[in-house]
Amino acid sequence: MSYKIIDSLCYVPTEEVFIDLLVSLPPQMARYLKDVFGPRVAPLLGIASEELYKMKLTLSTSELKEAIKPFLPKIRKLTMSIEEFVDQLNNMGVEKAVIFNLDEETPSGIAGLPNDYYAEIVRQFPDKFIGIAGIDPMKKKKAIQEITRSFELGLRGIAIRPFMFQIRPTDKKMYPIYEKCVELDIPIWFHMSINYSTNTMEVERPIYLDIVAQDFPELRIIAGHGGWPWVNEMVAVAWHNPNIYIDIASYLPKYLGMKGTGWEPLMHFGNSVIQDRILFGSTWLLMSMTIKQLADEVMKLPLKEKVKENWLYNNAARFFGIK
Repeated sequence: MSYKIIDSLCYVPTEEVFIDLLVSLPPQMARYLKDVFGPRVAPLLGIASEELYKMKLTLSTSELKEAIKPFLPKIRKLTMSIEEFVDQLNNMGVEKAVIFNLDEETPSGIAGLPNDYYAEIVRQFPDKFIGIAGIDPMKKKKAIQEITRSFELGLRGIAIRPFMFQIRPTDKKMYPIYEKCVELDIPIWFHMSINYSTNTMEVERPIYLDIVAQDFPELRIIAGHGGWPWVNEMVAVAWHNPNIYIDIASYLPKYLGMKGTGWEPLMHFGNSVIQDRILFGSTWLLMSMTIKQLADEVMKLPLKEKVKENWLYNNAARFFGIK
């Protein structure tokens, strides 16, 4: 089946990014290596996920970099160059991929890949990628400066995971960030779902976005990961605020259509009143599936055919200004 795709939350499968995902993973999120993504990734490296988890907990950043060097040959088999990835995207019918970075240096103590890395990819392939910068709101004035600098580099959005900073989207530290985004007319992506860290989930309840969207009606907002387990609340907030979009990244689409999973409100209202505000995102690198395989699952959902097109392409094209 042939159809167009825009991946609104896409990992870049280079060696640098793969290593960064392991080394720069915040210590607060070490459990991801044991229970969430680790069981998919660790066996490919020839180790148990529990071992990967213990390495993250016990080793410093420099020690971890040394510890994974023996795995580099296997890591290279799992990764590819940007040129190879572009070819793969073209073969899968992915017209655009939104690549993203995260900056959580203040709470994690680890500086990951700079936004410059992603800006360079966009510079090389502007017709294929849209870049979103990672911003650390705890850096205050420097965070605002980084938004401007990243915009000048060619990135066209920012990403923040509130749970890592333990601040709600309504926190006063966030408002200068929103003002800058409105000024530059760039969107902000929020992690808005369950997390498996040592931090609370409460700061990411969708209702907080309702307040932000009312205070900044011109701010373009993406609620990442569908707002699960607060799906009913997420749907209501999106219905209330036309500047809020919802992505379904990091969940296998087949579960969205499965009864008892809690996704029923999104399936119902996403097929009707907010059908123009749902975005397909893959985060495929950690999903053990390709972007096309995940998109194929969307095509099998009990949605109107036009709605499937909206989720996979039309909504993102409008949101990101793709002609």
